[in-house]
Amino acid sequence: MKLPAEAQPKIFYTNSSGEYWGGGRAAALTHTTLDGRADARLPDNVRIYLFAGTQHVPGGYLASQGEGQQQANPNDYAWAHRALLVAMERWVRAGAAPPASRHPALADHTLVPRPDIDFPAIPGVRSPLAIPGGYRADLDGPPADHPLPMLVPQVDGDGNELAGIQLPDVAVPLATYTGWNFRSPKIGQPTELLPLTGSYIPFPVTRAAREAASDPRYSIEERYGNRARYQALVTDRASNLVAEGYLLGEDLAAVVERALARWDDVTRGTPLSAR
Repeated sequence: MKLPAEAQPKIFYTNSSGEYWGGGRAAALTHTTLDGRADARLPDNVRIYLFAGTQHVPGGYLASQGEGQQQANPNDYAWAHRALLVAMERWVRAGAAPPASRHPALADHTLVPRPDIDFPAIPGVRSPLAIPGGYRADLDGPPADHPLPMLVPQVDGDGNELAGIQLPDVAVPLATYTGWNFRSPKIGQPTELLPLTGSYIPFPVTRAAREAASDPRYSIEERYGNRARYQALVTDRASNLVAEGYLLGEDLAAVVERALARWDDVTRGTPLSAR
């Protein structure tokens, strides 16, 4: 028996990128059919959000190396969590519709089988195509006999995810942000994932550095030219998120300040040519 609308619980599902990758994680199955072949129709009382380019736990203020092959992902999605908490309270108390779901989908190819991900060939970065999928642990027999569909968010030419709530770190990027990170050879088993940890892979600062490294991603210099231009773009994107309900207005200044701290950390005073 279907409950009347007023009796149905109001539900938010929030996922980091890490919930789509490895370790038996299968966040895509919250918004697809169980066989992973089609998008599911979400009930009116449910919203699903992906925080694009994030690891399992919100990142620290600046990236650190840790025990992964890449620096740990510092993209902090706690800002969006705050806004969604306010939206949930308004939904429950006043019936105000919350922000629309933001997650990848099969229909527009922002959700794809792992072999179809277009992750760029970044020097020194192991391809996510090597990451194994999950399996049904509740069934008897070898894991290979009971695989789960492995559907992951598609990425752009920088390796950043196309769908979900794109906070300024991803919308106006200085790096590639992922939900996966391989173990450092220093701790052994470098072909295995470091649990719950994402990657932070900064762009080359200058065009010359990009060309010297044969990095396929445009440099910070080529993208933005200078700090003022970057600040304007970050402020514009963060303001849009406030208008859409994915950020709180009171957090806008802090989000921009954090982005500028990231710029200073990545560029370290390197002179840049104007665009």
